Amino acid sequence: MAIRFEWQSNLSVLAVLIVSVMPVGCKSPQPCCDSDLVSRELNWRTGGGPQGVKPTHEVIPANVILEDGLSEDEAVQTALANNSAFQATLAQLGMAHGDAVQASLLANPSLLAYFPTGAKEGQYTLYAPIESYLMRPMRVKVANRDYRRIGDQLVQNGLDLARDVRVAYTDLAVANEQAALALEALEIRESIAELTDKRFDDGDISELETIAARVDQLNATATSAVQRQTVAIAEARLATLIGLTSLDVPLMPLPMDVANVPIVDETSLIAQALACRPDYQSANWTIAAASQRSRLARWLFLRVDGVLDVRDGPGYTHTGGGLRADIPIFNRNQGGIIRADWEVNAAQHARDAIHDQIVADVRTAARQLQQANDNLTVLEQQVAPALIEALEIARKGFAGGGTEYLLVLQTTTQYLDTKARILDQKAAYGRALAELERAVGCHLEAGVVDVAELIEATSIEFDESTR
Repeated sequence: MAIRFEWQSNLSVLAVLIVSVMPVGCKSPQPCCDSDLVSRELNWRTGGGPQGVKPTHEVIPANVILEDGLSEDEAVQTALANNSAFQATLAQLGMAHGDAVQASLLANPSLLAYFPTGAKEGQYTLYAPIESYLMRPMRVKVANRDYRRIGDQLVQNGLDLARDVRVAYTDLAVANEQAALALEALEIRESIAELTDKRFDDGDISELETIAARVDQLNATATSAVQRQTVAIAEARLATLIGLTSLDVPLMPLPMDVANVPIVDETSLIAQALACRPDYQSANWTIAAASQRSRLARWLFLRVDGVLDVRDGPGYTHTGGGLRADIPIFNRNQGGIIRADWEVNAAQHARDAIHDQIVADVRTAARQLQQANDNLTVLEQQVAPALIEALEIARKGFAGGGTEYLLVLQTTTQYLDTKARILDQKAAYGRALAELERAVGCHLEAGVVDVAELIEATSIEFDESTR
């Protein structure tokens, strides 16, 4: 609706009307824009958050010290402060702030003036935007809900980045340990080659066995070189994710340590994820905004003009008032209402799809974590100790001439394969844990948080932001 006042008087009357209209906007809902929303949410979920880095600048958070080794949490904090792609998405929150402020503004009054000329009387028409005031509360509610939707989606983007950084960090840490294992394998092959040469000189074995030992040594040398390149590639990927591509100091991850995360049943994890995941909360805000748009669509066709007319002629001034309204016979925004209702329907189905995806993410990651933990326990506590003892016995026996080279080769291969499998399972554990924490929406070092408290806090926040 737009209510128009038509005036034919001096400009002081217009000034009085404008002043009387301006306070009206102060009584309506105001835009609720929390500029610290993303930073605050990511801080409690990951321990880090964006720091407003300027374009083309790199910053290392104050509590991150690269010289003593880079921890996983430090890598996440650095990425959230530096990653250019993530920083670019944060601009969406500023845009949503602008939309919310714009939705709260009243349309400017407009003035149409006919000056008196000859026998024609003067006429001044002011169009005051009362329609924008009447629709303002609903528009502000829509904008506020869109702001929260975008904010929660940006928090989810931050969680996705944290997951990617943790996976990349695990890959680099595993690559370093695989490189160390390759050096250990090379040392073992070299020692076996030396023993075969000595036994060949003593006439205990044939030259064919010495050739096989030298071939194993050369293969171990090539594998060690490949692993060094694997470390360089993993380091470059992690540096890109944390936004320190021009850093001269090499990234040195700390030795791999499988986190002691309490194993929690899937039902509790799913309940926490549904209460905690920001993309699920964002979907709820989408439904709230779409529902408000649906209500607003039912009033968009209304238009009422209030008319105040003042005419100045030779020796007289006539003042009159009236109303002008559109008659909604044909257009009552029927198409817009249908579209708005279907947007609500689409938002509800999208929320259900996110719900199903959360359940699938939690179940998959939890089972992968359990599988990696079980495999790692068997390899570290049962298989590896037995093979270490067998390898030592075989090497001593081969050096003393009582063990065949084939047995030494078999035992050595089993030992190295087992250590490689242990590293693979550590990597699988780290990746699964990163996926599970992303699926749940926060750290799991302390186990599952109080879901009832989370749901209550989320409900209160939702109600306060939509009023």
